[in-house]
Amino acid sequence: MSPETGPSTVPLFDRGGRFVENSILSLPDQHKAQVRGPLRESNMQFTSRLFFVFLAPFASTSVLAQSVAIDEFDQIVVTGARTPLATNQLGSATTVITRADIEQRQAHYVTDLLRAIPGFAISQTGVTGSQTQVRVRGSEANHVLVLIDGVRANDPATGDEFHWEYLTTSNVERIEVVRGPQSSLWGSDAIAAVVHVITRSGQEGSSFDGYVEGGSFATSNAGVGGSLGGDNWSVSGGLERLETDGGNISRSGNEEDGSDVTTASLAAQFKASDSLAFDAHVRATDASSQFDPVDFFVTGLPTDGDVSTEGDNLYAGIGMQYGTTESRIRHKLSARFFDSENRNYVADVEDSSATSDRTTLAYQTDIDLSSNLLSLALESERTDFEQRGAVIFGDPNQNQTMDVSSFIAEYQGLSHAKLTWLASARFDNNSEFDDAVTGRVSLAYALSAATTLRSNIGTGHKNPTFTELFGYFPEQFVGNPDLQPERSTSFDVGIDQKVLDGTLLLQASLFKQDLEDEINGFVFDPQTFFFTAENETTTSKRKGAELGARWRVSDAFDLAASYTYTDSEQDGEDEIRRPKHAGSLALDYRSLNERISASLAADYGGTRTDTFFPPYPEPMQTVTLGSYWLLDMTVQYQLTESASIYARGSNLLDENYEQVYGYQTPDRAGYLGLRVRFGR
Repeated sequence: MSPETGPSTVPLFDRGGRFVENSILSLPDQHKAQVRGPLRESNMQFTSRLFFVFLAPFASTSVLAQSVAIDEFDQIVVTGARTPLATNQLGSATTVITRADIEQRQAHYVTDLLRAIPGFAISQTGVTGSQTQVRVRGSEANHVLVLIDGVRANDPATGDEFHWEYLTTSNVERIEVVRGPQSSLWGSDAIAAVVHVITRSGQEGSSFDGYVEGGSFATSNAGVGGSLGGDNWSVSGGLERLETDGGNISRSGNEEDGSDVTTASLAAQFKASDSLAFDAHVRATDASSQFDPVDFFVTGLPTDGDVSTEGDNLYAGIGMQYGTTESRIRHKLSARFFDSENRNYVADVEDSSATSDRTTLAYQTDIDLSSNLLSLALESERTDFEQRGAVIFGDPNQNQTMDVSSFIAEYQGLSHAKLTWLASARFDNNSEFDDAVTGRVSLAYALSAATTLRSNIGTGHKNPTFTELFGYFPEQFVGNPDLQPERSTSFDVGIDQKVLDGTLLLQASLFKQDLEDEINGFVFDPQTFFFTAENETTTSKRKGAELGARWRVSDAFDLAASYTYTDSEQDGEDEIRRPKHAGSLALDYRSLNERISASLAADYGGTRTDTFFPPYPEPMQTVTLGSYWLLDMTVQYQLTESASIYARGSNLLDENYEQVYGYQTPDRAGYLGLRVRFGR
């Protein structure tokens, strides 16, 4: 439910089993007064703003995504705590991307939007649809937990990384990004950040929208969506197909490497009584992509070849909430399911596969303690992993299972008018490792109406992946079942400052993280002549700053800018694929009659290191990838009340750049689209 429509009578809680965001009705009475002000302020919608770099002694919740109103900095989020809070009550750095932001940029993939968020570094191994990794604040790619409607979406079958190349903006209503240590709330994988993708839900009445788009690289993209709802129920869904011929991934040759992804989603909510409500949701993706294999014998670089991968992912959940907003104790029960299938092909013949499924059962109770809130939760999770492949001097075929039982406690200190403090702790009992305890303390202090100070400290852990523990790839890699989980301690501080009557927001973040027992998956075993995985004996150190500003210049123009400095080292050497310097600039325009809008965004990726494995017997080399600017532009025109057309250009400077050594990225491209919308 958005602030513009007022509190809804249908959705009482969100897909993750917590009270729905932006709904005053869903919060206890003693918390409503603290939230009503921010919600009223968030009704002002700005389509753009300026983030310019400035230096401050503390750090803060980072810059919001494109086209978010400055006052929406105080909006309610469901990811930064076990129960929703306004972003100005969180000590963690938080970014929210709304549906308006997505449509302003007309982005294909969520990563097209994430690259403008401070602290984020994107690495894509080739053209559109190729494997994509996201690192936050110098972390590893599997240190970022992704939730889709509350379902843990990182894939155990592919090293606990999320398939970013499968995540289109189809039917996505909102994306919440919370940086910093979150393991005490969400467990393993949440060392550096949590990205929560929340899909669109129905409202009272009916609505329909659809679009078609075509452009460079023989790209076609089409989707439809809609919803129905009554006084106490709603149903919504969407379907999208994105297909492209792509381009050549390798530096040589002329073979095109294409990709496609189909996304379907369905959600339903039902309010049985004033105190009992249910919701259910499912999202599925079916994707395939071609890629180039590495020539290990001559160049050590990718070369044209007939290889591809296919992947199917399913995210599903059902939840129940019992208790009214006046109840001192409220209960939430949920079941969530994730399933993935990954198949690799050579010359259209299946070569290997890896699958996983994960079932999570969770119960949470929220207890009002005067003006404060205590949340207690129990979770039980079972994960199954299966690997299949050809038997060549060793058998890669295996089935593995891991069970985790968890207890989570969070206390929200809300009684002080200016100070909000959160304390959380989590106990994990894992079937494969020693018990793990993680914790976090978060503070937000309103020094004045224009100034907020923040701080956040916490510990985290990342369990070894199934591949690192048990994986086997003939003549390449053998797992190490004696691995121990990675452990981290993270700290950040911040300040948010509003000036010029609140039209200009200045923000800064300083962060630091130490990672112990980091797992190195490229350790050469002289006995087997294979690579294996081992825990490092030294500490990986990450630190840096996130700076930004946004400014509503006028009713027609907003400006934005951001900058991130990241220093990530292991044994005195820079860790790969983490640029020291990154940033973005954005200019958004909206005509006074709101029929024309435009967005111009320039994202900067600084130099970064990578590793290169030349043919034997040459040793591994460290190489440097050059910096680049990506310039994108979108122009939209409202034809009628229900129809609009748009044109979008990407990489307009036609930069020739690589985010992974040897893998080419997309050239300049252009797209045209038509969008229609009926009903609410």
